[in-house]
Amino acid sequence: MRSNAYVSRPSRLRALGLPVVAALLGLSLPAAQAAAPRYHLTALVIPGMQDIYVNDINDAGEMVGYYLDENFTSHAFLWDANGPHDLAVPAASGGGDMEGAATAINNAGQIVGYAQDIGVAAPGMLWDRADPTQYTLLDDDPAIGLSPYDISDNGTVVGLKANLLTGEAFHGFVWTAETGDVDYGTTDPNDPSINASWSAVNDAGQLVGEWNYQFASAHASIGTVGTPAMQPMSAASDAVQSAALAINAGGMRVGYMDVDGSGNAVPVVYAADGSASAVPGATFDLPAGQALGINDAGIIVGRADDFGTLTFKAFVAIDGKSYDLYEQVDDTANFDYFLTAKAVNASGTIVGVARFGDLQVGSYVLTPIADDGIFGDGFDL
Repeated sequence: MRSNAYVSRPSRLRALGLPVVAALLGLSLPAAQAAAPRYHLTALVIPGMQDIYVNDINDAGEMVGYYLDENFTSHAFLWDANGPHDLAVPAASGGGDMEGAATAINNAGQIVGYAQDIGVAAPGMLWDRADPTQYTLLDDDPAIGLSPYDISDNGTVVGLKANLLTGEAFHGFVWTAETGDVDYGTTDPNDPSINASWSAVNDAGQLVGEWNYQFASAHASIGTVGTPAMQPMSAASDAVQSAALAINAGGMRVGYMDVDGSGNAVPVVYAADGSASAVPGATFDLPAGQALGINDAGIIVGRADDFGTLTFKAFVAIDGKSYDLYEQVDDTANFDYFLTAKAVNASGTIVGVARFGDLQVGSYVLTPIADDGIFGDGFDL
């Protein structure tokens, strides 16, 4: 540890204060400058394609999502160090185009998503980065549609389950290689009008999601892998609009909730008892928003929105402070504004979706810009 008795010359100048130092040296100060950018932006570009939607990123920097081709057909993709790769989907039963989307990727390189054929249940899909041309169907029953939303590092898949044969409400499902597709139902198995789904799962088997009555607001829910049931997050979350959308390894849960009864749900962090606190400053004076992702260090990403004016901002919250990501990048490329920040990995790299041109949708990657060590600690020696 450096002795407090030693203070380098640059630190002495810093202690005097920049205006004083400037006066002593006969220097003039420029006008106040904008803060240095915190992120380097890379746009995801697939030549000839219409819109690109990135959904997730793992700790290796591999990303998944979907893009629309010139016929507006959706294609699931994996994006790695070599660029984009289409993920294979089954042939469409009617001879047309089967559409696909990838929703999440884990650190083992397993990818989940779905394929969609008009009028046919969407089979849940599992791919592996080692061979994007191969896939596994999570349920081969043509009457069962699975929409996976997350996969843990140990291969547990969660999401929404639909039964086209019975027409019953949506249920949350959990899939593992050992158990296959298991129906976790809703918060009340005696009420067939309730819809439910899981949003995310961690390696400890903690589940988060949402439930709602048809055409009514959502409410946050929780569960545990291995116990086929869903519980409300809390009485407080059941009383207002809410949802739990992401969870990290430590069990920290984020999503949205109408915390003040205003009718507007804002980005929140859920406490262990199911109560929620707003993410400080994450709405930037817009009325509403959602926390969509969280890494193990507690960095939160999401969006603020005002659908009345169609105003959107992507945010990152670090150490209790939120930042408008569009104002924190070294280059906005051709993006007019950021729609949302979708996910953040262990290194703090963020992926999200933006608008440009004639309401086209593009995707971006934001890599943290490391502080230059030369300038660290006020030039101390």
